[in-house]
Amino acid sequence: MAIELRSASFEGPILLARDFATTLSFYRTTLGLPFDGKAPYAKCVSGASNFAIADGAWWAEINGSDNPFQGESPVSNQVLRIQVTNLDETFENLVILGEKFLTSPTSRPLMSARNVFLRDPDGRIVMLSSPLR
Repeated sequence: MAIELRSASFEGPILLARDFATTLSFYRTTLGLPFDGKAPYAKCVSGASNFAIADGAWWAEINGSDNPFQGESPVSNQVLRIQVTNLDETFENLVILGEKFLTSPTSRPLMSARNVFLRDPDGRIVMLSSPLR
């Protein structure tokens, strides 16, 4: 028997941060995303999408866990995709700020997008993407 969650709403992921201030600064200041809140929890709402950042130690405390981080490194099989207006301009501006990328901007016709990958301070993969023109 399946459970129906039709009345549920998607609240977006919560990224657990080893260093809350550094992780929040990456998303808020470096990438320029609109966040509300401060330590230990901040939420980004952009259009119909949202995600949050929570201090990992705080998260462990409120959930009764001694280790909020599973394994040696953060989950590498998840990608946070952020759509930007102009990928190449965004890439160039972030390179000037000293950001290191895993790839160069690449057109992906099968995805109808152009994208580039980098890591956040906790090692999560972030894909910046814009539609192919």
